[in-house]
Amino acid sequence: MALKNSSTLALPRWYEVLKSVNLPPRMMPRDVATRWNSTYDMLEFASEYRTALNIMTADRDMNLRQFELSKREWAMATELCEALQVCLCFHLRK
Repeated sequence: MALKNSSTLALPRWYEVLKSVNLPPRMMPRDVATRWNSTYDMLEFASEYRTALNIMTADRDMNLRQFELSKREWAMATELCEALQVCLCFHLRK
């Protein structure tokens, strides 16, 4: 991920943004093919940290514009997260 691999510019800025929007310092979980719930974890994080993610991707100096999500893409991510949450609940009941 662009933030984890950038200790000189993006990572310090990420922590500044988190502080400015009163979010605890965390990194986005990675989507791992061998972990069935990692997509849910990543989307849940993105939903909770949406404001900070939008600030980071909108900042031209960060060169992260390619990761910026449209309103429609955010809506799709939210819907997918909700669907995966239902799957998570079924899995935990077993």
